[in-house]
Amino acid sequence: MKLIDLSVYWEANPMAEPWRLEVEFSSSSEQAELMAEKLGIRTDDFQDRMAMSGEHISGEFLFHIGTHVDAPFHFGPVCEGQRARTIDELPLEDFYGNGVILDMRHKEPRSGITVEDVQNALKEMEYTIKPKDIVLIMTGYDKHIYTEKYLRDQPGMTGEATEWLIDQGVKLMGIDTYTFDRPFGAMVEDVKAGNNKALFPAHFMGRKSEYYHIEKLANLDSVPVRHGFTFCAFPTKVKGGTAGSVRAVAMIEG
Repeated sequence: MKLIDLSVYWEANPMAEPWRLEVEFSSSSEQAELMAEKLGIRTDDFQDRMAMSGEHISGEFLFHIGTHVDAPFHFGPVCEGQRARTIDELPLEDFYGNGVILDMRHKEPRSGITVEDVQNALKEMEYTIKPKDIVLIMTGYDKHIYTEKYLRDQPGMTGEATEWLIDQGVKLMGIDTYTFDRPFGAMVEDVKAGNNKALFPAHFMGRKSEYYHIEKLANLDSVPVRHGFTFCAFPTKVKGGTAGSVRAVAMIEG
């Protein structure tokens, strides 16, 4: 079996993240001093005067950084008339299954991926979506992650295309961009032009029908097939969390 990593780094890089993140690393020597003070012992009590190195992390939307899955509660407090589920409440079975990659690398910058786009991609693949398929949208924008294009120009899912996939029985979707919708800037431009429905239509579809999506995938072009492979991405178990970090993997038999 071949394993293909479909994740990006969890890192403090403003070119790759729309949210502020600060990571301060502590060396083994620094941690020995900190832990000695906390535990009421001497630094010399540690072998070689070294403890275990670590990180101190702060920032915004921490579980929405790096490759992660958004829970229904992130989309809104209510879904299908009930309290929306948090990340720790989602069944693990939904994060392991048959992967399907839809190639959207032809889409124009900042454009919306439509129902027709999705249906055309499936027609070209000669594939019909099955319930519980995990659908991954390949835009190719993971290749721009450390450039201005990454946070500015990606295409994104429309609410209609998201709803169509949900109607086919898809519970988990993913995309190789920083957000499942179009870029923040593109949506804001539309709002200022008078379209008050332009903000996060794909996210907000999750208030009507329950689904979850993974953001910031990568390397989808490294998967040698477009369907018939196993996809796995279990989220961090954050109590009451709106999202969870994942290590997304494609598993290829043979």
